[in-house]
Amino acid sequence: MSKILFITEKVSFISEGIINHLKAQDFEVLTVKPDVTAISNFLKEDNGGDDDGIIDPEVAALLSQEGEKEEGGEASAESGEKLKEDIPRIFILYLQGEDNLMIDVLGYIRDLVEDRGIRFFVIGTQEEIDEVIGKKADYVAQTYTRPVDLQSLIKTIQKEGEAVDKLKEFKSILIVDDDATALRSMKSLLSTKYKILVANSGMNAITILAKNKVDLILLDFEMPIVNGPKVLEMIRSDPNTANIPVMFLTAKGDKRSIMEVLRFKPEKYLLKTMLPKDILDSIDEFFKTRR
Repeated sequence: MSKILFITEKVSFISEGIINHLKAQDFEVLTVKPDVTAISNFLKEDNGGDDDGIIDPEVAALLSQEGEKEEGGEASAESGEKLKEDIPRIFILYLQGEDNLMIDVLGYIRDLVEDRGIRFFVIGTQEEIDEVIGKKADYVAQTYTRPVDLQSLIKTIQKEGEAVDKLKEFKSILIVDDDATALRSMKSLLSTKYKILVANSGMNAITILAKNKVDLILLDFEMPIVNGPKVLEMIRSDPNTANIPVMFLTAKGDKRSIMEVLRFKPEKYLLKTMLPKDILDSIDEFFKTRR
């Protein structure tokens, strides 16, 4: 059974109808208020809420400190918190007149979409969606205007639920690269067959590894501040990550550069200039040989 986190300020007659339709399709629907602290505590702890099943942010705030903030005032899902392994992978935000004060919540969810593969849906009037979400929000899987076409919503969520259930069987790969374009390209290439986590720096990778189990790390060899070899050293020095296989990603294919890469004894190396199919085939072959 797939879990859905239904985010709403208050369960109304209409939103309750949507929730009941989802439950009728064997989804486990959990509700929480649109508040970073409430959502964070919900994902970290066993939920205990008020009478209508919604966690009160004021109560949640007493349970733990408020999540840290990133630059720009947006809350981060990578603020050192350790989330449960079985967090809901489908989020639905039900808007009821909320405004731009939800920027922290959206920033937090955006990070979860990028780092945890969450699928995020938004329901509201067109005016509410335009005001809160804006015209371009690539972390939103789909928006639905009220009155909601329940048949279309249920069909989409069912497909997402099947994809989430199937994803549990996938191998997990952490891609580490400071080049945002390369990171997106590699994630797009591999996400059809593998569960993908991404990190844009060596320290970000170490933080993610502290909270997630992965089957393989694709590590950029040349990165600023903390380069690939240094990250590999940190990974191997930690008993919890020492046995995770690491492949280096390198843009240089000359003999001298390759010899430098191999000096650190990675599982193997992949040239960034390789054809996408060859990169995918190489990773597929790696997992086949480890069965």
